[in-house]
Amino acid sequence: MLQGLLERGHDVTMLHRGVHEPVELPDVPHIHADPHFAETLSEATEGRSFDVVLAMYGRVFAIAQVFAGRCGQLVSIGDVPAYRGCLEPATVTPYGMAVNAREDGPLADEAEPVPRFARPIRAAERAVLDRAHQGVFRGTVVRYPPIYGPRNLVPWEWSVIRRVLDGRTRMILPDDGLGIISRCAGRNAAEVVLKVVDHPDVADGQAYNAADDDQFSIRQWAEAVSAIMGVRMKFVGLPSELAGSALVELLPPSGRPHILVDNNKAKRELGYREVIAAADALVEAVDWIRRHPVTREDYPLYPARFDYEAEDRLIAAYTRAVEWVRERAPDVAPQLRHPMPHPKTATVGRDESGR
Repeated sequence: MLQGLLERGHDVTMLHRGVHEPVELPDVPHIHADPHFAETLSEATEGRSFDVVLAMYGRVFAIAQVFAGRCGQLVSIGDVPAYRGCLEPATVTPYGMAVNAREDGPLADEAEPVPRFARPIRAAERAVLDRAHQGVFRGTVVRYPPIYGPRNLVPWEWSVIRRVLDGRTRMILPDDGLGIISRCAGRNAAEVVLKVVDHPDVADGQAYNAADDDQFSIRQWAEAVSAIMGVRMKFVGLPSELAGSALVELLPPSGRPHILVDNNKAKRELGYREVIAAADALVEAVDWIRRHPVTREDYPLYPARFDYEAEDRLIAAYTRAVEWVRERAPDVAPQLRHPMPHPKTATVGRDESGR
């Protein structure tokens, strides 16, 4: 993102708390302040105005308030729980989030109950879009799904990589890994935001989804990561109700499959084109994590326990339970026949199977 702004000729200032200072960052001015509170943000930027503010960190509600009248464009980075059914999917009908959710689709606060975590996300979006509609600044919301790639905040691929490195040959996947979660490579996510900056008038008052063009089921994604590692992993499907530990490794907090968004609006209105294909981005992400293994110090909230004995006990117990059910309540599926007629002799009536 930063490099893209510099290449476009912008003079860039970064504001953050100073917790992370990667040595490879381009040399730009830094302001160390807490962007979660209007008071500290106002104090740190007192007397300054900006052409563009990218609200990628902190509390957007406070950022929109502080920079109202002090910037020409404000771009807010949000999240897909803005969509109805992404969180607490059983509370909505039909169940869950719309498939290929579009920006004009139903949002989380358009019906009760509103999930607790979705409330601040939608409040942040309204803080930007309402001011944009009032002409306070040109404002845009970009909704991110789970992001992956070098230096990502959540090292999703580590759940597979660590097991391969530890010599594990199998891994539990909730619901057989059939859920589909939209993901976006960091470079593609940055490109969507840069296109918004390139087209401030077109993007004013709008929301855009960011997502890779190619998406995978959780199982396809896990298979791809293990294949990149040169290993053919056996995946064991368990009901998500029984696989809580696996669930938190593979899904965003409080999220449930499916979480699938449509990214065509950014293409249609802003001319966005992804800068790296998902397959190549995944190779890049796996390579970076292998060279930078996940540690508790760098990722203090990373949830995976890698308790292989517990995983083996769970798999064994589930296998026994399946056998117990089959013995006591066997269910043999009826034979299926093709619905179109396939007569063995020429006839103008029904064939031998009554079709």
